[in-house]
Amino acid sequence: MHDHSEFSVYNVDQIVQMEKFFEGLNFCNQSLLAIHQKLPREVRYVADMRRWIMTHGALKLNFLHRINPEKHILTATTLFREVAHTGQTSQNTVTSFLKEIENKGHILAIESSDRRNRAYHMSEFAERMFYHYLTINVASLDIIDSQNRSKLFTEDPRILTHLHPIFAQKMLSDTSYYLPPPSIAPLICTTIGISVLNEMTRNIDQSQIDDEHIEINLDSASIMAQRYGTSRGNISKLLKELADENHYGKSGKKTWISRQLLTDYFRWQACKLAHISSAYISAIKTREDEKKTLPSFAHYA
Repeated sequence: MHDHSEFSVYNVDQIVQMEKFFEGLNFCNQSLLAIHQKLPREVRYVADMRRWIMTHGALKLNFLHRINPEKHILTATTLFREVAHTGQTSQNTVTSFLKEIENKGHILAIESSDRRNRAYHMSEFAERMFYHYLTINVASLDIIDSQNRSKLFTEDPRILTHLHPIFAQKMLSDTSYYLPPPSIAPLICTTIGISVLNEMTRNIDQSQIDDEHIEINLDSASIMAQRYGTSRGNISKLLKELADENHYGKSGKKTWISRQLLTDYFRWQACKLAHISSAYISAIKTREDEKKTLPSFAHYA
């Protein structure tokens, strides 16, 4: 039995004010950028907000069904039911998305007599990829508050199976996350934009944040395009959209982003970490409840 009280739960305001917030966020940024550079095609399936919503809805159904086979299995119908409230998808969008990721091998069809509503489960690769995503975010929170949530994963990896559906439900219920503010929405709602945003905001000096224009080091559009497997025109279009709203620009040789963009980005990321902090506590509890009801041989990862 684990003592849940040793781990803290936070809200957005508490996280952004913590001394090591910048350090934890930079770790998260660098780790996610590394994944994008290593797996650009795979990251494409979660990089824009609409795909993020559908992917995490699908994962939620997948893991819940894994934990309890009586729960709904992943189909186009059940996935649309999970994400329809966001207003960012349609039944056709969901169906096309599932066909697309099936073709890429990220989900596998399950034999069924119902050919009109195909059922799926995530591939082992897809599950491992999202376990990695979760471990990065939990490690980031550990850096911020010097707690050691990550240690339990090495002892019992199945905690991650319980963590994801709880985390996904919280995120998919939070309009401040899936409907981001205008300063960062152009980046978050496009396939390549979140990596550009991560590049813009990594290694920010905490002493800079009171400036109206915050100087950053940003590679050229050509270099970023090559790094993430897209065109220079796509990157330039995003940057122009931000510049038109005075959230990005150049002064001589210096490149800057607006304080509004940075502040909104910090709160958007802190929202995710706040949900991780509370979902983690719930995941430990549900995993412990599961252990009580399973025979000893079923305590698997």
